[in-house]
Amino acid sequence: MAEPLHSRALVALKSRRRLGTLGAAIGVALAALGFFGLSVSVLHVGVAAEQMALFVAMVWSLVFVLDRLRSEIVGGASVLTESEKLHSQKMEAIGRLAGGVAHDFNNLLAVISGYSDLLLESVGFDDVNRPKLEQIKHAANSAASLTRQLLMFSRQQIIQPEVLDVNQIVSNTEKMLRRLIKENIEFAVILEPNLDRVSADPGQIEQVILNLVVNARDAMPRGGKLRIQTSNVRLEKHSSEAGSTDALPGRYVVLEVSDTGTGMDLETQAHIFEPFFTTKGVGKGTGLGLATVYGIVKQSNGKVEVQSTLGHGSSFNIYLPAVTQSQVQHDSVRQAESPAFSEETVLVVEDAEPLRDLICEGLGRFGCRVVTARNVQEALWIVKERGTRIDLLLTDVVMPGMDGTMLAKEILALRPEMKVLYISGYSGEFLKADMFNPCISLIRKPFTPAELARKIRKMLPKRDAGCCDDGASAVSKTAAQTSG
Repeated sequence: MAEPLHSRALVALKSRRRLGTLGAAIGVALAALGFFGLSVSVLHVGVAAEQMALFVAMVWSLVFVLDRLRSEIVGGASVLTESEKLHSQKMEAIGRLAGGVAHDFNNLLAVISGYSDLLLESVGFDDVNRPKLEQIKHAANSAASLTRQLLMFSRQQIIQPEVLDVNQIVSNTEKMLRRLIKENIEFAVILEPNLDRVSADPGQIEQVILNLVVNARDAMPRGGKLRIQTSNVRLEKHSSEAGSTDALPGRYVVLEVSDTGTGMDLETQAHIFEPFFTTKGVGKGTGLGLATVYGIVKQSNGKVEVQSTLGHGSSFNIYLPAVTQSQVQHDSVRQAESPAFSEETVLVVEDAEPLRDLICEGLGRFGCRVVTARNVQEALWIVKERGTRIDLLLTDVVMPGMDGTMLAKEILALRPEMKVLYISGYSGEFLKADMFNPCISLIRKPFTPAELARKIRKMLPKRDAGCCDDGASAVSKTAAQTSG
């Protein structure tokens, strides 16, 4: 059986200490001989045995004290470093587990939510079963929110900005936040009734709120007051607020999280957004919470303002640019419209049979032709051997064997005119390079059939509208003639 890692480390540490002790003994002996030789040859003074022993004892004591001091300093730093490494590895392992669970859970949620939508479309508003279906749909949406929170923890959430209501995000997370804070903390939520909309990723805004609330909770070990408040504000060019936030003039939605905790001095405030900076004890904080908040807000073209006084609490104000009314209306119309297809063909590659069946039924209702493949091998055979025209490849990213991105590369090498739509719930990092291609996009699980159809309709506006390379339309025509 292999020797445990900590046992090997202990043996190595003991060996280094023995070598260090031997080296110190040799050094003391050489120093004693040097002292004896110096006394005889230079000072012409004889050294008695008692004096030599006293000298050796003094030097040895000094070496011992210095060696112990150095061992404590170096050893302490080493233990701290190892502790941080173990903590990092543990967090990474938990994150991977959370991401894997979320992937499987998202497949189930997509089926529950999707079939709920299809059933709701087929029953009337006065049907006795409609409330039951709506409850199923609501439960699926709540479960999807929990899944996003799992992915936030594992840092594998796919970023998809959309026009959203910050009030709705706060309301959705309020129940979870109340479970996080202690009973001795008074929690209040004040929401602006006519809050402007913002363009951001809902999962990221949830993470901002979560991190700020946890930070406020930890700043009040003996209890206190915690408040979340939203408001609209217009920053003018020469206003004091615009100057303090370094924000451009315009309309903003402000998300404020304030507490009556320990507060911070100016020196601490100057470093709070630095990665790995923390005022918490060892093992109680990663130093990434506020750094993550800062990164998300900057990515959303927003600003963060901090007001804090030592002993009198802190207030974090998040400024997010408000979207124009035309953007809100456009998004509302886009969400409400029912997409229709004219026999466009989609190749669906999904190894989970229930989800694959849902996609086929949902797209078929909107007039889309669907060709299915259970795995990568079937998909490649369909593209290579069958002369069917395929307008879009819809593929899961995480599949046994070859993943969706590698499959897309092989298929695009054969059919460069084809569009690609990835479906995934996490692990968006390796998709970033593909996202620069206007013919490639992604939809996040769980999704409804209508959301999927709108996404595909947006990618396939018209048959004669090409967005890829110059030869795409010619290849598309050739493929159409072959399939006909």
